[in-house]
Amino acid sequence: MISQLLLATHALLAGASFSAARLHCGLRPTPPRGAVCAVSSPQSETAGLGEFANGRPDGVHGTGFRFMPMSSLSQASSPALLCIAGAYPGLTSEQLLSPQPLPFAPQGKWNYHRLTGSAVPTGFVALPGSDLLDEHPNTVAVVATSESLGVELADGQVHEVIALIDRSDAATTDPSEFKDNEFYAFADTEGTVHIRWFQAVPSGWRVLGRLLYTQLPYVKKPGSSGTFAELSDDFEF
Repeated sequence: MISQLLLATHALLAGASFSAARLHCGLRPTPPRGAVCAVSSPQSETAGLGEFANGRPDGVHGTGFRFMPMSSLSQASSPALLCIAGAYPGLTSEQLLSPQPLPFAPQGKWNYHRLTGSAVPTGFVALPGSDLLDEHPNTVAVVATSESLGVELADGQVHEVIALIDRSDAATTDPSEFKDNEFYAFADTEGTVHIRWFQAVPSGWRVLGRLLYTQLPYVKKPGSSGTFAELSDDFEF
């Protein structure tokens, strides 16, 4: 008997709630057939964009449900813009020492430079950044032939390479810092530059800078295509 009373009570309450809901809904006018109803919010276009989104002008990123494509730099070294001292062989000590280097950008950022023809007549070259370059800001580029440096590339042909010379190396001012296992830019008695190694600095010669490294171009090995990917020079495990 008690169970029947409880069921009846629940039924009455459910009916009352349903009637109230119908009454509440009935207070709102029914839109005509074919009309479009939209519910909007003042912040509907900036939802999830943080406090910065408040008050931003129309037409910018994040308004009107439009979002700009973006790209962010990594924390690695930024690309470097290097002064070209000249071409080798045939480079003189004056040419190697005259360019004023451009400051490198901090890691993950960039610099702005206004380049003029009178700044460095021989021009500039953009190269991938590296920790080594960041640590040696007084570095200039020397355009050389691979043959002049004894470098052989994959196709067996002669190519232009870029020798990066650090003019602030300790050996330029202190002869005791000279290392016979390093490559240097030397000036002979006539002022002609030689990029090479020596057991000892020749008499009358001086050290103008140390070779950080030589930047090589991408050269594809002949006949490397049409084989298994694992045998390709470009394959990465």
